Amino acid sequence: MQNPHKHSPQETDSWDAFVARQPAAHVLQLGGWGALKVSAGWQAEIVTLPVASAGAQSAAIEAGALLLFQRRLGLTLGYAPRGPLVDWHDEAAARALIDSLVQSCRRHGASVLKLEPELVDSAENRALLARLGLRPSMQTVQPRSTIRLDISGSEDEILARMKSKWRYNVRLAERKGITVRPCGEDDLPAFNALMAETAQRDNFDVHTADYYNTAFMVLAPEHAVYLMAEFEGRPVASIVVCAVGKMAWYLWGASSDRERNRMPNHALQWAGLRWARSRGATVYDFWGIPDELGQLAQGLRNGDGGGTPVDAMPVDVEMLPTHGLWGVYRFKQGFGGEVVRTVGAWDLPVNAVGHAVYALGLKAQEAQRTLRAVAQPPQPDVEAVTTPAAWQAALATLPNPHVLQSWEWGDIKAQTGWQAERVLLAGGRAAAQMLVREPLPGLPLRIGYVPKGPVLDWHDGRRVDEVLDALQAHARRRNCVLVKIDPDVREDSAEGASLLRKLRARGWLFSAEQIQFKNTATTDLHADDEALLEQMKSKARYNVRLAERRGIRVRVGTEADLSVFYTLYAETGARDGFLIRPADYYDTTWRRFLAAQRETANPAGGALLLAEHPEEATPVAGVFLLKYGAATWYFYGASSERRRRDMPNYLLQWEALRWARAEGCTLYDWWGAPTRPEDADDAMQGVWGFKQGMGATLQVHVGAWDYPVSQPLYRAYAQALPRAMALLRRIQNYTA
Repeated sequence: MQNPHKHSPQETDSWDAFVARQPAAHVLQLGGWGALKVSAGWQAEIVTLPVASAGAQSAAIEAGALLLFQRRLGLTLGYAPRGPLVDWHDEAAARALIDSLVQSCRRHGASVLKLEPELVDSAENRALLARLGLRPSMQTVQPRSTIRLDISGSEDEILARMKSKWRYNVRLAERKGITVRPCGEDDLPAFNALMAETAQRDNFDVHTADYYNTAFMVLAPEHAVYLMAEFEGRPVASIVVCAVGKMAWYLWGASSDRERNRMPNHALQWAGLRWARSRGATVYDFWGIPDELGQLAQGLRNGDGGGTPVDAMPVDVEMLPTHGLWGVYRFKQGFGGEVVRTVGAWDLPVNAVGHAVYALGLKAQEAQRTLRAVAQPPQPDVEAVTTPAAWQAALATLPNPHVLQSWEWGDIKAQTGWQAERVLLAGGRAAAQMLVREPLPGLPLRIGYVPKGPVLDWHDGRRVDEVLDALQAHARRRNCVLVKIDPDVREDSAEGASLLRKLRARGWLFSAEQIQFKNTATTDLHADDEALLEQMKSKARYNVRLAERRGIRVRVGTEADLSVFYTLYAETGARDGFLIRPADYYDTTWRRFLAAQRETANPAGGALLLAEHPEEATPVAGVFLLKYGAATWYFYGASSERRRRDMPNYLLQWEALRWARAEGCTLYDWWGAPTRPEDADDAMQGVWGFKQGMGATLQVHVGAWDYPVSQPLYRAYAQALPRAMALLRRIQNYTA
């Protein structure tokens, strides 16, 4: 298509027909949307990739994009809103189309190509875009997060998916005299008056009346409808809904303060859903919610890009702010649907110098925002979190939260005298569950411990400094002698090396009390069964199959099996020489995680797996697994002397790997490896040999580090506590 400013009706019709056929069809890729943006000062070009097998004269389109151009401050930007449209699984076609888009940018003198495809946010999609030479943009134009509602099925089925109050309000609006009808051109002044009233009341910017009028002319009635809600013939609210192919979008909305108790907005959305269905749409996109909620939904799905039902979001809607998109979410979520997040905007430099100037401009804007934030009253460096749902929501936005940072683990540690404090740090960009206790009652010695935390992006050096500052200050306010952390960070990684330098420079000390295993081992669960078996040593693989041939079977246990498992665990401790806690401690722990497993919205969970033989009255071995988000930990293992030659532990671990993967986990943590792998006398060497045979990979971590809030008290604690605890135990044993 040669003319970048105006396309013939035949070209536009052909392109729009192609758009409507795409799974990722979007109104922002229609020729009419290009005409709308041209009226607002942009340039537009439809760039297509013809079907390779078609003849030279064929107009068949394989892929393409509506590309918009705008020049500001001497730079031109090429932008494909919600595009391009291509089969992303065909990387050759995607690369060819991007090459064509770059050529178009060069013809227009654009320095940057910005794509904002309708791709869900997943590691796979981000990796694909990176392979194509794109990089995440500092500037996202369209909302990344939204709610999408399935509008297939009958109207009664759609109503049934709504929350009861929303369903009631839809019907209430009709009973209270609200009517909804499509707008004609004569209704545009009333629509624009409502839009201006809404903008003034809710303090947001809107387009000009000419913009909305033009949108009506180029999109309605083929791809859009302006709906007006009225009471006794007087306009009280209005929305614009668009539809292309199987997709529909709630694009704009406006309302008056009049007659709000008659629920006109509920009536409008119901009318919009019904109009979209009449156009053949099966999905209704509510267009824009706070991105924090999209990040949360992504975390709940372990980053696989799938949608999270609004009912499964661990969010108390009544506690959300009422301003901006937060208030919008409170309204939209009542209709049901799933929270979905897209990959956002990605940039490809077309001109190196121009792109550098563009990047500097964005950084300057960010600096201005930072300066404005600095001018605001200082915010506390620590924010307490007081509910499980809020804590789950916070962890879901952060990378790789550990199960020892779960709400459940904090509650469990209360059995042994710890008090859990859950706090957000660095403006909510990090989290720490700090356990606090007085090791010797009556003495002013309080210690703080962040097991396998804090949780944050350890690649961000500035954020690491913020978090360490906040933790040190918080420990000081809590009158702690020390605060201990043992981050889940690899010692041999760049972020691990940086963290160790920071800790030493700040006066942190490598702890003599390594509460958790310093090192561990992991298995990547992305592989299928065959690949996982192939990763094992041949002897381990043989033993897995041997156990099956000899009649060993593995089943998932219930609470009724916990006492049997504890008996096995006590037998294992006596045989292998390690101390165990009283039965009540484990019973509480195991029950708590089994209960969490049954909660659909809870990222925490657990499972008891038991190995049995038909000739034995009770299980011969068992494991208890803990889960959080995308990871599973092998936390407790037990076995009897019975049937050891039948290799039940090999089959148990194999089924544990399969259980974790079935739960959507991508990582299996074997929980413990030698502190000194090269030392043949390390007590963990025997266990490590088994885990290594099963295909585990060693992970050397930074270990636990102490920050002495008070140097004298810390020295007294480190030197005197072991002797005092030993004396206390002797007294307790004597008086027992």
